[in-house]
Amino acid sequence: MISMLLLSCHKEKQEYIEVSLGFSMNPNEPRIAVLINDKDSLYVCKENLTSTDKGVKYKYFKSTQKINFVYYKERILTSFYDSIQFKSTPDAQPRQINYYLNGKNLKFRFYSHELSNRQEEIIEDLILLKDKRFIEIPYYRFSKDLLYESMPKAPK
Repeated sequence: MISMLLLSCHKEKQEYIEVSLGFSMNPNEPRIAVLINDKDSLYVCKENLTSTDKGVKYKYFKSTQKINFVYYKERILTSFYDSIQFKSTPDAQPRQINYYLNGKNLKFRFYSHELSNRQEEIIEDLILLKDKRFIEIPYYRFSKDLLYESMPKAPK
């Protein structure tokens, strides 16, 4: 009984990689987030552009196909690390990578032009995962930073 209690308390946090896209310059392009985890599962969150005045609505999806999490994990760990500094560019679409890997949680907000070619390739590969086969699910937890960010008010 004691060993079961100790094992349940020692449960490790699930590793994941999440990429989010904020408001686009094209108002017909929804905000999305793509999340993969160490169970080789893939989830997508997509803004419903017909949202009402009551707030932004999202649809959530789970892939029917498995992905190779270790492949993406290795690419992220060799290209995104805690010394990267990004600057703000207000006229571009903000993006964010949020991950928990090897016991470390990091989050970076950036704009595509700030990335190296290798970093941009990794981010685009993750975003393209949204084109896999999915089933709609009621909900899945995503970072809300870019997904629920409000549009800045126009100057008067």
